[in-house]
Formats: sequence, C-alpha cells, structure tokens
Amino acid sequence: MGQFAVDVAGHGRIIDLRHDADASARLPHGRAGGRYRCLACGHRLILQRPSNPASSFTSRFRHDTVSCGADHCPAPAQHQADVQGDLTTMLTLRDQLLRVLPHASLSLRIDAALAGQRWDIPPALIVRRGEHVVVLERPRRLLTPAAVTRRLTQTRTQHPTLTAHWWVFDRDDPLHCDIAGTVNVQPYGKTITHTKVRPTQAQRQLAAAGATVCWLTDDTLLLPYGGHQRTYTPQAGEDWSGNLASWKRDWTISHPQPADGATWWGIVPQPLPALGKHSDFRPAGAHAIMSALERAEHGRERHRRGLAREHAQQHQDAPAQPALPAATLTDNPADTATASAPLPATAAEPPRQPVPAAPPQHASSPRSQQPRRFTWRSFLFRRRLR
Repeated sequence: MGQFAVDVAGHGRIIDLRHDADASARLPHGRAGGRYRCLACGHRLILQRPSNPASSFTSRFRHDTVSCGADHCPAPAQHQADVQGDLTTMLTLRDQLLRVLPHASLSLRIDAALAGQRWDIPPALIVRRGEHVVVLERPRRLLTPAAVTRRLTQTRTQHPTLTAHWWVFDRDDPLHCDIAGTVNVQPYGKTITHTKVRPTQAQRQLAAAGATVCWLTDDTLLLPYGGHQRTYTPQAGEDWSGNLASWKRDWTISHPQPADGATWWGIVPQPLPALGKHSDFRPAGAHAIMSALERAEHGRERHRRGLAREHAQQHQDAPAQPALPAATLTDNPADTATASAPLPATAAEPPRQPVPAAPPQHASSPRSQQPRRFTWRSFLFRRRLR
C-alpha cells in the first residue's frame, strides 16, 4: 500500500506512484499538512522522494506514526486485501481505457471521508474528454439500495453537468450477472442470438435513475435493453383463432435503458475500442442495433395482424354447411320424412281399417309330386280298361 494515498486537497483523487511518475516531483513531499491519507486505515501519510536525481531510492508513502522507513499499516490484513483488490480492478479498467482513449484524462477518486473505512463500492474512474465527463463504477460486492443512492447523489453533486454515469459489472461474476437463456433476433433480417439476463434489484434501480448499466468481458461491453412480454389486443376485422392463437404472444423492446418492469434484459455486444469514436462515450453501435430491433418489432406486428385479417376474411367467404336431419327410430327415408313432419292441429288421423288376409294358396302335396311305382296289378288293370 506504500504506492497509494488519498489526496485530501485533490478532492479525493487517488495517487498512484507506480503509474504517475511525475507525482513525486509535482506534489509537496513530507506531511504536507495532513494532505495524504492511507486508503486502508485513514491515517496521515508522509511522501518520501529521492534526495537527488542520482539516488536509487523509490518514491513512496509511509505512515506518520511509525519510524522512518517502515510501512506498518494498522488495518486488518483482510481489509487491506479488499482495498488492494478494489484498486487492482479499477486500475485494470483504467489501463484498458487508456489504450482506446489515448487523449483522455483518467483518474481514480473516492470520498476522502471514506479513507480507512470499508466501502461498498470501489473508487470511481473519472474519464474526461474535452468538456465531457464520464464516471465509471466497477462494483465487486453485492450492492445495497442505500449504497447505490449515496453514490448516485454524490456523483450528481460533484459533476452536475455533462456527466454520464456508467456501472460496469463483470460478465463472469454470478453476483451481478444472472444468465436467463438466449433470444433469437433479426435486427437487419439476419438471425443472431442475444444472451438474456435477470437484472438484480440494484441494476433495476440504476437503470430507473438514468445510469448506464453494462457488463465487461475481455475487451467487449455488453449493453442491455428491456424485454417485455405482451399479447396483441385483437382489432376490428382480425381473427386470431386456430393456428394464429399462439401468434398473439410476442415481446416488445425498451431502450437504450431498460424500462422498469421488463421481464428480462437482452444484451448487445459493443467492442470497447468503438467508444473512442465519440467524445461523449456513447455506444453508438449498440444503440443502432436496439433501434433496428424496435423497427423489426413493428414490422413483425404488422405482418401478424395482416395474417389475422386474412384469416377473418377466409371465414367470411366459407360456404355455410347444410343442416343435418333430425335423428329418428326408422331407417326408411320415407318414414323419416313422415315422422319429422308435424301433424295437423285440427283433427286426428282416422284409424285405419284392417285389410282382410288373402286366402291361403294350397300347394300340391309333396307325395303327389313323386313318380308312381310299377306293379303288375296296375298294369293289368289299365289293360282291362282299354
């Protein structure tokens, strides 16, 4: 920690002797009226620098309460490790931005009153490009609504105009990135896949306050838009029955910041070097994709409603089906027609007279139809008759 200190006179600017070679020559050395404070314990520090240019002594900060040459910080080891981890995270981000914003001024700042305390949010990275100021946060721990409110208020107070407030989360940190699947979109007629995330309460709070929420992975920023589930309200002349019933369900986009109440957030990749093309740190490429998604959404709705109108027209032009006859207890078509016809209400049908049965036809006896057997008696009897 001997290379870092909070400059109370510099509005909480963090001095990094490793990367700011001119700091030891530019800043007053010694106690400097209590100007330098330790980030871990908050005690006053002494800036020591070489006595002459030929000296091999390295500039450093030491605690005012211990003997010369010692750097014994009284803060607990775990607290010192947390502070060191926050500084490393922010300095890594600063180095990444220096490569894509070579003419920008970047510095780490923190409320000087927080020196020595356990902070919820690491020091902010301030980026100045001309008249534009961008404040970047890089949270490492779970955020609370109170901590978010304090930092938002502090930033608005210190930088009231021309300021964009960015909160850059780690894509691989499960505390701040809850993956919720993917969604296939067609911003320019070609299908691409976007990752969906479930935003945390703090991320929703930041988006509602107008801050830019994004995630960083390697040299790529991931900027979110809101996904809202919706069901089309049928309009006059539309028929959504049958196969079109499922087409009523769709989603709508909210951007460039997700609106409150979004079911999920989709994320659009934006190469980090592309931020250098605009002085106001605006991710123009990601915003263009979001606008294209909104146009595709309107086109999708027009197409589906057109199908619903065609479906309704088809139902109107279909011929009417003939009515089926009522069910009866007979299989004879004539009897069916008679049974279905109503009886006259004036008189009842007269009773029918019974038809006399025809006399039975006597069929010849089966015995008479059989051939006669030859006998001599019958033969002689027929001879006598002749």
